[in-house]
Amino acid sequence: MNQQTIPNVTLFDLLARNWQRQAAIRQLCFNEDDTILAIGSADGAVALARIGDNEPPESRIAIDNGQTTISPRKGKPSPLISTRIQEGAALSAYRDGTFLVSTRSGELLHVTRSGEITGKVLSDRTPVSAFAHNHAADLTAVVVRRRLRLQPGEAQSTREIDLGDLAPVLVSISDDGGLIALAGPDRLSIRHIDDDSGPLWETGLSSPPLSLKWSADGRWLVCGLQTGGLCLLDAETGESIVFGDFPGPVGTVDWSEATNTVVASGAYRIAGWSMTAAPAKALATGRAGFVMVEAVAAHPAKALVAAGYANGRIAVAEIGSPEELTIRDIGGPVTALQWSAGGRYLAAGDALGNAAIITFPNEIFK
Repeated sequence: MNQQTIPNVTLFDLLARNWQRQAAIRQLCFNEDDTILAIGSADGAVALARIGDNEPPESRIAIDNGQTTISPRKGKPSPLISTRIQEGAALSAYRDGTFLVSTRSGELLHVTRSGEITGKVLSDRTPVSAFAHNHAADLTAVVVRRRLRLQPGEAQSTREIDLGDLAPVLVSISDDGGLIALAGPDRLSIRHIDDDSGPLWETGLSSPPLSLKWSADGRWLVCGLQTGGLCLLDAETGESIVFGDFPGPVGTVDWSEATNTVVASGAYRIAGWSMTAAPAKALATGRAGFVMVEAVAAHPAKALVAAGYANGRIAVAEIGSPEELTIRDIGGPVTALQWSAGGRYLAAGDALGNAAIITFPNEIFK
């Protein structure tokens, strides 16, 4: 009698919807109302995925004699929405559920949730080198060469600020819309949005910046570096802290609002520090190993962080605890992770072009 081998089914197989792209996934971005995910690939193509799940986990869960099981999906996910963009560089959520997409040629495009390009944010031909949008303040910040342009609301009028010799490659606006951070090749600068007189604080960087993120309360700014770890800048005092013991580049950084903890990639475990009290306290999170963490994303409401590894593994860990839940065991190196605003969906992308939306059951994280 022939015995057939039944392959192991992972949580990823049960919970994720997958789409195969032609190139590595570079960036993932949910829109403001968690209805659409924008997917940016390394070849410049941008596509959109609908968040609504036709087969949510709850519809496939069964309880038999006290044992809970979940059945696999039966159908394929809805096809992606294609856009005409073929040289996309960076993505951001914009107002009314739409997106902003910068291109390699320096344009900043407004893209609807149906994938249509409705126009350019800047009407002139000045190339955009970095941008950010803040939903709460409805403020768009655009860097053109060594000048910063601030555009509030839908008004076409902009304020333009001369940045001197600073040529930012990354820009980030604090959650309350009061401060803006600019990261150039050799230094990090913080300015008041309403003050054009000059920087509030500046600090030097030992290596080019790769990632930039404000804490939810606007107190701390973290900048991940190509080499040399990460730099934290206190927006209240101007004090900077450098955590330099990282074996790899810190390509992603994030903040856990639930624990006031900064988390980072670039190490052989999830790197994290609690900023609740001075000095910063290192928090051992998840399991240590021999595979590099390539991407991290803090849950928007719970004390959890998702991590993606160079061997394709994806896990969700409790911050400050070795306990973690493996979602995917193996695959292409993880290049991007992003939680939806409500924390029900986790988007993941890898170097083999696989983009996925993982839908978690309501009770999986109690």
